[in-house]
Amino acid sequence: MLRFIIKRLLLAIPTLFAVLTIIFLLMRVVPGDPAYAVLGDYATEEAVTALRKQMGLDKPIWEQYVDYLSGVVRGDLGDSLVTRKPAWEQIRTVLPYSLQLTGAAVLIALLLGIPGGVITAVRQNTWVDYLVRVLSLAGLSAPAFYIGLLLMYLLSAKAGWFPAISTAGFDQIGKNLHALVLPAFTLGLAETAYVTRMTRSVMLNVLSEDYVRTARAKGLANRTVLMRHALRPGMVPIVALIGIFTIGLIGGSVLTEEVFARPGLGKLMIGATTRRDYTLLQAIMVVYALIIVIVNIIVDIIYTWVDPRVRH
Repeated sequence: MLRFIIKRLLLAIPTLFAVLTIIFLLMRVVPGDPAYAVLGDYATEEAVTALRKQMGLDKPIWEQYVDYLSGVVRGDLGDSLVTRKPAWEQIRTVLPYSLQLTGAAVLIALLLGIPGGVITAVRQNTWVDYLVRVLSLAGLSAPAFYIGLLLMYLLSAKAGWFPAISTAGFDQIGKNLHALVLPAFTLGLAETAYVTRMTRSVMLNVLSEDYVRTARAKGLANRTVLMRHALRPGMVPIVALIGIFTIGLIGGSVLTEEVFARPGLGKLMIGATTRRDYTLLQAIMVVYALIIVIVNIIVDIIYTWVDPRVRH
């Protein structure tokens, strides 16, 4: 196990290097001059030249690349072109909110989706199966912002159980978790639908395997057969699905953040793109790439726990 983890970490280094290189090249082919984006289209040539020199854009491309990589290694992601503050300071203030929202949404998807998929597979073609399948189809069809507005109307405006727009700091744990419920369920319910359908499909295939029938023939309890002999071998595609969702939610939850007025990485990325803040946008993409690599490593490690054959 330890050998597999070390090997996976070593393989992540060239992957991260390649991703950082792609990010650097993409930011250099974006239309528009960053100096003009900061100073405006009517800036004088002298002012633009001075700013380009200050930003290091007058250097050869290979020298800019070396400076970029050395800055990433040191943890220096540059200064925002708009606020003139270090980009990492802005990312650091919103990243915990994105990670918290993503983690809560994934937890909801697991707690609701896996049991729902198992129940529908065990009770295939019964009213329970049809009901859960209809609900999951509705979850797949409804946009996240619509679910968010609906929950806000029912549970906040009408019932008054949760705040509609509230972002408490992490020093206020109770208020923070209270404000997290609605946005977490907004994202989590959509992912629950995917997890439910995936779990149902996997369980239907696994339950027809010979080793499951053998376990039942040996007189094992139905719960033991489901949890140990059926669900665990079928967890590999579910873990892969959760990994994909986690990556997508961290940067793609911008609509939910807008609806509930929450800070987040996706919202910050949209703002940087709108203001043409190339340095901040590049820093966000670097952090996002690092998160993707870390999530993939965690998913690979979970693979080996669920199915030890993956190591070999």
